[in-house]
Amino acid sequence: MGNLYAWGDNFAGQLGLGDKTDRSSRTQVGTFNDWQRVSVGPNHSCAVRRDSLWCSGMNNYGQLGLGDNTQRTTLTQVGISTTWAAIAVGETHTCATRASGTLYCWGRNNTGQLGLGDTVNRNTPVQVGTASDWVALTAGFEYTCGIRHDRTLWCWGRNTSYQLGLGDNVNRNVPTRAGTAAWADIAASYTHTCGARTDQTLWCWGENTYGQLGQGDNVDRTNPTEVGTGADWASVAAGRLHTCATRLKGTLWCWGRNANGQLGLGDTTDRNSPMQVGTATLWATVSAGRAHTCGVRVGNNVSCWGGNADGQLGLGDTTPRNTPTVVPGLKARPMRTGSNSFSNLSVG
Repeated sequence: MGNLYAWGDNFAGQLGLGDKTDRSSRTQVGTFNDWQRVSVGPNHSCAVRRDSLWCSGMNNYGQLGLGDNTQRTTLTQVGISTTWAAIAVGETHTCATRASGTLYCWGRNNTGQLGLGDTVNRNTPVQVGTASDWVALTAGFEYTCGIRHDRTLWCWGRNTSYQLGLGDNVNRNVPTRAGTAAWADIAASYTHTCGARTDQTLWCWGENTYGQLGQGDNVDRTNPTEVGTGADWASVAAGRLHTCATRLKGTLWCWGRNANGQLGLGDTTDRNSPMQVGTATLWATVSAGRAHTCGVRVGNNVSCWGGNADGQLGLGDTTPRNTPTVVPGLKARPMRTGSNSFSNLSVG
């Protein structure tokens, strides 16, 4: 638990600071010091305190879960439940689990991304099915994926680019199991998805225009396809058109679109297979946005790189960086950058 910090794009009030002014340096959100988890999308964000869920930003589809469609520029409590666990913010929808393992979704539902069996929007949290064993969750552009206690993977919503990993491009409006493998981590994006299995292999699927699937080519995949042959992957993050992942020895690897230096490789050349980012180790987690990336190393030191037009690197300016650059004065973990976002939230 800790203080909540925000920086980057704030045009919809998604930073929760009571205004719509961008921040190029980390700024504390409110005075509470019991924040636990965060998730931010391109237009809205949500964060979990020790006993409650709070959201702010755009609300035109009810994605804040407040029972209306009124935009908020300050974090506002969602309902009265005190048992929220994981939280995932998508483009215009939100999903979260409770401590009981039940799953709730709300917001836009035009492609079935809420998993409720229809395409009707909701402006308050609605339980998805009857399962009570959800343990992990990720939300992308109009689709959602989750992992259950038995480590099975389930996806639903938009599937026009095969991002659900079901072997076709048909949308689903209820959670649908993707294969029979056991999964440890999952990351949804704009039109591609990546996940680490319990055997520590890494797999990606969906759109591959810029090599974001890490297959050494630019061919889309309809089903999960293994990235390389390594069995030592620890975590993965999917940006809009790029992907980054950490390995068990603490090295960081990125691939895909690199027009803004979001791969951290010192240039702006796209890559279609994983490339190690520098020689540093001790990377603990990584988070990928629309055209920037942030990573946390052991000791909770944060570095960011890539596009910076909205101050999303937290470096006090709007100058892009093409290598990891330490965010001054920030020690934070966890943090979350939405796959199509120019904003960041962190707990520190």
